[in-house]
Amino acid sequence: MKPYYDDGQITIYHGDCREILPSLEPVDLVLTDPPYGINHPTNYASSGRQMAGLIRDYPPVFGDDAPFDPALWLQFDAVLFGANHYADQLPPSSGWIVWDKQRPPTLDQSTCELAWTNCIKGVRIFHYLWHGYNHPGEYRLQHPTQKPKELFRWILELKWLQDKQTILDPFMGSGTTLRAAKDLGRRAIGIEIEERYCEIAVARLAQEVLPL
Repeated sequence: MKPYYDDGQITIYHGDCREILPSLEPVDLVLTDPPYGINHPTNYASSGRQMAGLIRDYPPVFGDDAPFDPALWLQFDAVLFGANHYADQLPPSSGWIVWDKQRPPTLDQSTCELAWTNCIKGVRIFHYLWHGYNHPGEYRLQHPTQKPKELFRWILELKWLQDKQTILDPFMGSGTTLRAAKDLGRRAIGIEIEERYCEIAVARLAQEVLPL
């Protein structure tokens, strides 16, 4: 299958990851934020969450209207976000990632997010503010469930993952995993079914790489 984008280090495919996966090269790690099956509302602006023009309405997250089945990805070393929503379909693991969003404890939204992993030892926590328009380093979000590239860089730099040179994100969204991998000099492959986000990811990859 012809890539949507390929610069020799980062490759993007536009399509359904289940159809594209058999044609891919071997990868060392799956790092992704899949649709959880919670039908997450994405009308941020029209629902009253608009703040200083920094957020907008987005298309619904593709596949989020049905339960997520992680079985296909368990053959890989993996870090899967949102795993508390499908933990009953995952094997037991002592390795979890906790992203502390540093939100007020009284907030009715989640104050942290969890990722299941089969290749990191123990529970690891990352503190990074992500509340309303307070998201350092990302002036305007490009995806309704976007995560900070600083989080994904931190994950990739954990000692258990430093030798993972080819990273796959089969639910790429706006390309945060790819951006983090590029900053670290890693090879990465992203797959996204919504072409709008493929365009956004390519634009993010064109930005200057931060010095290590």
